[in-house]
Amino acid sequence: MALGWRGQYLKYKEFYLNIQSLYKQRADLRAFFEIILSISTIIIFTVFALKPTALTIISLYNQIQEKKDTVARLDQKINALSRAADLLEQNQDFLPTIDLAVNENPRPDFMAQQIQALAVKNSVTILGITVGKVSIVGSKGASKPQSGLTPLPNNAGQMEISLSVRGDYPNLINLLNDIKNLRMVTKVDSAGINSSDSEGGKIIVAVVAGRMPYLGE
Repeated sequence: MALGWRGQYLKYKEFYLNIQSLYKQRADLRAFFEIILSISTIIIFTVFALKPTALTIISLYNQIQEKKDTVARLDQKINALSRAADLLEQNQDFLPTIDLAVNENPRPDFMAQQIQALAVKNSVTILGITVGKVSIVGSKGASKPQSGLTPLPNNAGQMEISLSVRGDYPNLINLLNDIKNLRMVTKVDSAGINSSDSEGGKIIVAVVAGRMPYLGE
């Protein structure tokens, strides 16, 4: 084992000495070898020197791309806001009607006025108007609908109303259609017409139940 190791050592030592002797004797080989070593050294140092710079450039490039995406999204939002502002300006005359259609607060007084106007228009007699529990002043949280009724969209507040009117059948039908088209948005949940005989003749009564939304808080 020792002889094998010594043999290998002598072999490589002789090989090294031959290269060293050749290196000293031939100037062209010495110059070529020095050039190779110099180029290798330059490459190694260049790689280590450029690596942080390359990483910085990549990081900056990614940040620039992210900022470009952010700017593009902001431009889209600005364009959307600009279009919304234009639409708002074009429809300024309709804003009071829109505010009235879905008011910020419950308006039982205005609702009663509209119902009375429709009753006069259609020649019917109002027997009674009932308004459900609703907060006129203070907190106006959305109330829950009665069992079996679908909640209004976006958890809007709701003012429940019930109306009973008497009149001729065609006039009552016209009244029901007008209620559906009130300036204040009205969700008609149920409607029915009953008739009965009396000494003065046939009495026809319509009963309507519905809800009027409001924005609340």
